Amino acid sequence: MYRLMKRAFPALLCHPVIMFTTGAGSSQDLHPGVIGDDDRIRVEMEGPPWDAVGQVNVAAFRKVLRCTGTLVKSNLVLTAAHCVMDQSKKAPYPLRDIHFVAGVRGAENKGHSTARCLRFPKDYEYVGPSLPMQEVPLRTLEKDVVAMVLNEKLTPEPVPVGEGVVPRPGLRLVHAAYPADRRFVLSAHFNCHLLRADLIKPFWLNDCDTHPASSGGPIFMETEGQLKLVAIMVGMGRGFSNAALPISEWISLTEDTNCP
Repeated sequence: MYRLMKRAFPALLCHPVIMFTTGAGSSQDLHPGVIGDDDRIRVEMEGPPWDAVGQVNVAAFRKVLRCTGTLVKSNLVLTAAHCVMDQSKKAPYPLRDIHFVAGVRGAENKGHSTARCLRFPKDYEYVGPSLPMQEVPLRTLEKDVVAMVLNEKLTPEPVPVGEGVVPRPGLRLVHAAYPADRRFVLSAHFNCHLLRADLIKPFWLNDCDTHPASSGGPIFMETEGQLKLVAIMVGMGRGFSNAALPISEWISLTEDTNCP
């Protein structure tokens, strides 16, 4: 997860920079990404859409990276692009090392697969930090999304995407993830809100509680009686707001499951 830093505005972000904190938080901040009280609760429910939310794990040499992803087709997962990038090489990790595990509940899960290929937005370029916790501009996350085509089709019902969303302050949201402090428990913040969508485009600034390893986690909105995917979480603030990429920035990636 990337960390956002507040420069100005009493409750929003202006000219923010971010910190790379995939997998674990700072020892000086035990609740990074939590705004006010920690409103995340354990999700006991199974079935859609919860079973389609899963862990994105990269098992690399001497390190393990952890994020969250969402199954949008039986063999297609959406997550944050920085979750699959080798920080030192500024290139994707080997596909065999990138795993998606759906519907994790303790030692049980709803299915597992490695990545067959990765589909990034056009002109995507990783511009991450050279060292952990080093700051980089929020603007580097404008294309921070990737579609993982899986080697196996998984059985959980994919999450529908919510097209035609009109962003407005106060829009009610739900953010779900497998955070670093609760790695084997699906957590969710119900009834969080969109704060601004016009301040630092294309980002949705929101007050949904998040945490390291929640990068790529889904943001849902209830429409037509069901929860639909409308954004993914990409960066966390210092208690002021967090940043997500809305559907308009990645919908085209969900339309194709072919690999080169």
